[in-house]
Amino acid sequence: MNRSARNLLFLLFSLVPILAASDEQQKAHKLLNKVTAMAIDPAGRRAVSLAMSQELSVDRKELAQRRRALNMSYGDLFIAYELVKSGTKIDDIAAKLKIGKTVWLAADEQHADWKQVANDARKLSSRVDSDLLRYFAKQKSEVERDRVDGYDPMIDSVKADGDVSREDIEDAQDRYTFLHDHAGAVPGSTLDVSTERAARQVRRDPITNAGPSPH
Repeated sequence: MNRSARNLLFLLFSLVPILAASDEQQKAHKLLNKVTAMAIDPAGRRAVSLAMSQELSVDRKELAQRRRALNMSYGDLFIAYELVKSGTKIDDIAAKLKIGKTVWLAADEQHADWKQVANDARKLSSRVDSDLLRYFAKQKSEVERDRVDGYDPMIDSVKADGDVSREDIEDAQDRYTFLHDHAGAVPGSTLDVSTERAARQVRRDPITNAGPSPH
């Protein structure tokens, strides 16, 4: 094998981990965009807040406070806490945001383990489904959990929550509807009136509009 061929082979092998990391980053981004989209109304936000608190072992009030202080969607906030887990200080992340960097760029600069992040994001997404389903099935006990946690989904919102594509919102609507209807067979699964009205402002009525979203 001549030198040129060896150099080309070396280059190809060196690109493999870079491409693999990029693929895992895209997976994480897609999963966390879906989590962000699920948090656009009070019922979904309850589930996302609880799921993230459980996954990260962080108090829900702290998560809400961090979101307000940094104007971060739940998806981006998850990345921030993944960086904190690996040793980055939250103040350092905040400093990067102030000069216009995204948390994703900050994660790249910190050489984040994107495979691990994607795996953790997948676990988070699964928890969101479980917690939303439990809320629909056992609403009273879940509202009591909110009270004990000092969490109010009606005020847990930031401008960055709107940074989500229409496609992700439509996917979240279908996911929301499926879970709502699946929990419908369980006694006591009906949403309280105030939450139902708030949810309908941003989602299709999960009872009368169970079909797929128009594209």
